[in-house]
Amino acid sequence: MNIIMFIVDALRPDHLSANGYARATSPNIDRLAKEGTSFSNAYCPFPWTNSSILSAFTGVYPHNHGIRLVSNNKFNESVTTLPEILQSHGFRNAYLDVDVLSEPAMKKGFQEFNPLTWKIENKIKRGIYKILNPKNFLGLTEQHTQIAIRWIKKHSNEKFFLCHHPIDLHWPYWPPKPYEHMFDSGYKGSHDFNTLADGKLARGDILFGHVKFPKEEMEHAIAHYDGAIKYVDTQIGRILDTLKETGLEDETLVILTSDHGENFGEHDFYFQHAASLYEPSLRIPLIFRHPKLVPKGKIIKQRVQNIDIMPTIMDMLNVPLIDRVDGMSLLPLIKGETLKGREFVFAESLEEHFKGHKRIFFPGIRGKWRTMIIGDWKLIYIPHPQNDIFELYNLKDDPNETNNLINKEKEVASEMKQKMLDFLKQQSNEGDADLSSMDDKSKKLLRELGYME
Repeated sequence: MNIIMFIVDALRPDHLSANGYARATSPNIDRLAKEGTSFSNAYCPFPWTNSSILSAFTGVYPHNHGIRLVSNNKFNESVTTLPEILQSHGFRNAYLDVDVLSEPAMKKGFQEFNPLTWKIENKIKRGIYKILNPKNFLGLTEQHTQIAIRWIKKHSNEKFFLCHHPIDLHWPYWPPKPYEHMFDSGYKGSHDFNTLADGKLARGDILFGHVKFPKEEMEHAIAHYDGAIKYVDTQIGRILDTLKETGLEDETLVILTSDHGENFGEHDFYFQHAASLYEPSLRIPLIFRHPKLVPKGKIIKQRVQNIDIMPTIMDMLNVPLIDRVDGMSLLPLIKGETLKGREFVFAESLEEHFKGHKRIFFPGIRGKWRTMIIGDWKLIYIPHPQNDIFELYNLKDDPNETNNLINKEKEVASEMKQKMLDFLKQQSNEGDADLSSMDDKSKKLLRELGYME
């Protein structure tokens, strides 16, 4: 069996047409959902790329694999990654993304991880494309898709694992033409949501709603984001078509997910994901397709997390898990059986590097938000020097988290607080990002991606 995993950066599941979104953003992802099994309540454990992807690869929460900060991390070397296990079972492994601030641990087990030859090839492609199309540019996902197609064909006679991580949905939202205006062609504004008013606004002022854009500007930002989904979806379709053309479709497990969601004003968080733990940041798509192992058109509503991906793959391969993991195989649910032992969903936020966030009261890991979901109840914990802040929501009755029940549902709140604090006792609360040790290039990339001022 071959495995292809699409990790589409910052993809909100509620913006997929397969999930009822009004715009036709995702015909190829819709096809995957129709031909496979979807999890409609899937969550990341940390709404930040490196940490979330490593949780998908290791099956453990960030406090167990160790990647919890933008820098100054120490990966837990006792943790084994999915590509390491697959390599030991004869798989050829490759990873494709823009290689932005990738943690060294993400490369473990991959024979090919954005090799220099791929980078040079893409640079040449971009240059030629710009000469031929001076008013447009060659998008990142398109660059990598051509490499992925060639790689699949080259290794079609081997067992392989290909991880493709499109990043074009990440802020700033700049998909290539014609995708940037395809859902809002009448827009006449200046794209201040991307340019920060040509640098006149601080990123932190935008993130936390201190400066609010007009309705037209907000709607066009979302239109750009939706256009980027359509762009990435088109490239995913090319890879799916390649599997069919090469006769590999029936022997390939395709997984589509994301590393985190994205905020568009919910709870006054804008154009970002890592600073809060409300549903738009945490909810991710999760689709499995394999013609022989996975039922078609099935939708599973039980809450799951991306830490379940690795043990599910192992279960499908009949490879026993030697190491302890936090996740669980979802194969029983896919088969229609009951998944036992799933007590809660848990997530933590990124440490904060903006002064504008009004509800971060400590630096580093100590100041992080945490959340726990049990059944339909969701508790958010915000550390505070005098009185810790808690919010309680019923996601069934209040999916948009508008009605904080912390003072009304006191019994539920008390029980969940205790479970949360008991779970946190197992975790270290020490550590902060050492930005002084970062080189200028890494700091520049963090600023370009909106994680630093």
